[in-house]
This record gives sequence, structure tokens and C-alpha cells, in this order.
Amino acid sequence: MIGAGLIFVGLLLQFSAGGIDWSAFSYPVNAILLCLFVVVAAVLFLLRGKSYAIRFLSSYGSAVACLVYAVALTVVMGLTRQVPAGMPSQDVLGLTRMLGFWPFVLIYVWMALILSQVVLLSLKGLAWKRLPVFLFHLGLLVVLLCASLGSADMQRLKMTVGKDTPEWRALDDMGKIHELPVAIQLLDFNIEEYPSKLLLVDNDSGSVVRTDNLMGWRVQILKKMEESAPMMTRDTTYYMTWRQPGNVRAWLVRATSPDGKTLRQGWVTCGSYRFPMQLLKVNAQYSIAMAEPEPMRYTSHVQILTQSGKNIITSIEVNHPFSVDGWRIYQYSYDEKMGRWSEISVLELVRDPWLPVVYFGIFLLALGAVGFFFSSPWRSGGQASVQS
Repeated sequence: MIGAGLIFVGLLLQFSAGGIDWSAFSYPVNAILLCLFVVVAAVLFLLRGKSYAIRFLSSYGSAVACLVYAVALTVVMGLTRQVPAGMPSQDVLGLTRMLGFWPFVLIYVWMALILSQVVLLSLKGLAWKRLPVFLFHLGLLVVLLCASLGSADMQRLKMTVGKDTPEWRALDDMGKIHELPVAIQLLDFNIEEYPSKLLLVDNDSGSVVRTDNLMGWRVQILKKMEESAPMMTRDTTYYMTWRQPGNVRAWLVRATSPDGKTLRQGWVTCGSYRFPMQLLKVNAQYSIAMAEPEPMRYTSHVQILTQSGKNIITSIEVNHPFSVDGWRIYQYSYDEKMGRWSEISVLELVRDPWLPVVYFGIFLLALGAVGFFFSSPWRSGGQASVQS
């Protein structure tokens, strides 16, 4: 009944006031709310001896019912396509922005209140055998509160940097410009690519037909040129070495039809921003083409300047971010049209000041779980009873 009541009240708030805008809870509002929650939890604990309703809050019945509602709403969240943070919900109820859905938030507030009472109860009669229970629930409470309240202070921005001048402005998901205490200038950009592949394309539609056995056509590569440019004569086109930006990867190939009766020979390239791709037409229906090489690794060599006086030269690549003054800088993208000759790099800058506290909560969770393992009945060889 408590859970159903919270769902009902949440729906009334959802339809009357709209979903929760977590950006309105940025510091110091979230810090004030956290202190207020601690005060409320302490008052409830002090009054639990005088009120059955408050004692019921920390009971098994309350905890199990709360978990059922929380799991059900979390499953709905997992099955519903969620919109990015800051975007309006795409449905009438607000299920596509579940983190701002009032019933979802109220159920998790209920869970946080239960956890707070369990933590205070464990602290009241704390002993070594009760320590894992205390650490586990305290860690879960810290993660639940700080991850939700701290999300209002998290910034996730995109910065496009070039070689001309340092850049200190970045854009959020809504296109708003933010001036940062960190300036970045691109020194060099490098891409390592996977080997190119040959594929069969339809002459009329240009769509890829086969990429594995080329429908029986046997292809022999006669010559490979990794950096080249086309040279055109009156009746043919050939390729010569050219190590300037915009060069192409060119292969001289010989294709034999499945029945061995048709033989075609010519150049194929994947093209670049400067030169178009070249195909080898094998019959009226198909042509052999070279696929665009897929990037295996791309790295930005950058110079980072901060308001605190730091001057750092480092490299940033995918899955290897760099941290400075509370910001984590990730390699995000580049000018895909220019490819490996890109003159810009797109970086993602993330700042989450509450993240160390969340990590501390996860550490407490893990510590409590390890304590449960070593104090379990099967390890002690007897019966054990843990009441929380």
C-alpha cells in the first residue's frame, strides 16, 4: 500500500508539475538536500520507539515491498529507450526519461530511507560480526544518494580543437557554449588503420553484394601502393607514388571469373577527400571495389593549459583518457571526411566532482561483501544468524 501510494502521488506530480529537472539540483542545492536527508533520517531514528509506522519503515516487510517496486520500475527503464540527459521525455507518462519520473524517484527515496534506518540500527549495536552488515548498507546508501544528487553537477562537453590556437570553449548536448578553465591545442593527429578489403558492388545501385568470396571471382593483387595519386593519359589511368595529403591507397588487381573465361585487370582505390574512388568493372552487373579502411586507433597529441598554471603535452586516444584539474579528457571523434589528414580532433571532457564519493561507497560495498563471505555459516562450520 505504501508503494502504491507513492506511485499514485508520483503520477499526480508527473502530470501536474512535469518530470524532475536534475540540473536544478546542482551545487549547493544538492548538498543542502543531502544534509536535510541526514537530519530527517536521524529524527526518524530517534522517534522510532514512539511510532510503529517508523519502526515498520526498517522492517523486512517494508524492505521487500520496496525492492519489488524498485526492481519493477528498473525493468521498465531497461525495456524503454531512454532519451539523453537534458532532453524532454518522448512519451506522455515520462517513461523514456525514467531518472526524472516522479514515481521512480519516490520509490528510490523510500529505499534510501530504509537503508538509512538499517545503517543507524547497525551502528547502534555495532560489533565485529555486524560490521559487514553496516559497511554493506552504508556503501549502498552512499552510492544511491551521491550518484543521484551528484548527477546534477556532472558536466559532459564536446570540444573541437585545431592546430591554429588553443580552444577553451566546449558545447553541451543542448548546444550551449561553456567556457572552461582548461585550454587545449592540437599538435598532431594520427590514425592507424586496419588493412583494406576488396568487395563486390552492384553497378546500378552501388550497394555491396559480397565481401567474402566475391561470388566466385578470383582476385590476384599484382601491385600495392599505400601512398599514391592517379595519373591520367588519353586512354588509361595509372598510379604513381605521392606522399602529399589526400593520397590514396591503390591496388593493381587481376580478376578471373568463376568459369575462368573472363579476365579483368585494373586499379582499385578507396578514394580520399581529394580523389574519387576507382572501381574495376568485371561485367555488366558487378564491379570490384576497395572498402574504406576502418580506423584501428586514433590519437591526438595535444598541449593542455590550465588556469592553475599547468602546461602539459600529452597524447589522448580512445579508452585512454587524460585527467587534469578534475576533468577527464577522452578522444571522441575527428573530421571523418578528411580521414587520416584531419586537421581537427573532437574531445569529450567530463567532470563529476561527486565521483570519488561514489567510488568510496562502492569500496564500502565491496568490503561488506568480503566480510559476508568470511563470516558466512559454511565457513565457520556452524549456524549463523544475521538480522538487518
